[in-house]
Amino acid sequence: MERGIHNPEVIDEVAFDHDSDEMALIMYATAKWSDIDTRIAELQNKISKYVEFAAGGQLAEEFPDRSDCKVRFQLNCAYLPNEKMMLFLERINDVLTKGGMRLLVNCTEAEDETPKKNQ
Repeated sequence: MERGIHNPEVIDEVAFDHDSDEMALIMYATAKWSDIDTRIAELQNKISKYVEFAAGGQLAEEFPDRSDCKVRFQLNCAYLPNEKMMLFLERINDVLTKGGMRLLVNCTEAEDETPKKNQ
């Protein structure tokens, strides 16, 4: 199955972060944030599945040696989120923090692939 925020049925990646002693549940957003309402809905569905995976015990079941670690949700973006998405992400982080989890956003703005005119 294809990974990414558009596919809530897939846990994109799980990794252990030795520096922070956290289990990182990683999501990938490779598309531009052009249709923001659709992207917010996709991300909301994806995060809900990740919360279910972590809080429902499946994460601890699959990684019993790490069951006592804190959980971090990590969104790896190819493009910088716009202001509306950033506000949504801040609200999600606030909710996750209350449950002992957190959200980390990593963005590596992709280069503009538009051909440049010769000058």
